[in-house]
Amino acid sequence: VGKIEDVKGFDRFARVHKRLITEGYPIHTYVLGEGSKKAEIVAFLEKEGIKNSFSFLGYQTNPYKFVRRSDIYVCASRSEGFSTATTEALILGTPVVTTLVSGMREMLGENNEWGVVTENNEEALYQGIKQILDDKKSLIYYREKAMERGKIFNTESTVKAVEDMLLCMVENGL
Repeated sequence: VGKIEDVKGFDRFARVHKRLITEGYPIHTYVLGEGSKKAEIVAFLEKEGIKNSFSFLGYQTNPYKFVRRSDIYVCASRSEGFSTATTEALILGTPVVTTLVSGMREMLGENNEWGVVTENNEEALYQGIKQILDDKKSLIYYREKAMERGKIFNTESTVKAVEDMLLCMVENGL
């Protein structure tokens, strides 16, 4: 889910997808969004003969129905602020595999407690996805952990965190 631009890493995810398909994994990738790099990625998929296992669904007003039904949500970004789409995947109970970008350790844990955080490169992302695909217990575990972690992202908790931050600023004269 996201804008199909260099920073979001859809190109490297397409290469990871190709490796997994070549190794016999029965996967299908769905990308929600539009962007200037879409044609380049489509050309790569066509050249590699794997276009049928990688679908671009365009901009969706309701991405949640797609994310909820996914086995894994992958964030392949090279850089992020705080990934709203990853937060939404957790809320929906979808296991997450992500590159190490801003906010992911805070969201998913220093030791992958609630999702898999890999180093920010293609090989590490491939290994992280493969880890979950190779171990069905891991997939079940991270689905449960995503549902658990997703519960912290509610209005009450968010408002309380903002209130606490503002009170702290006032108390410290900031």
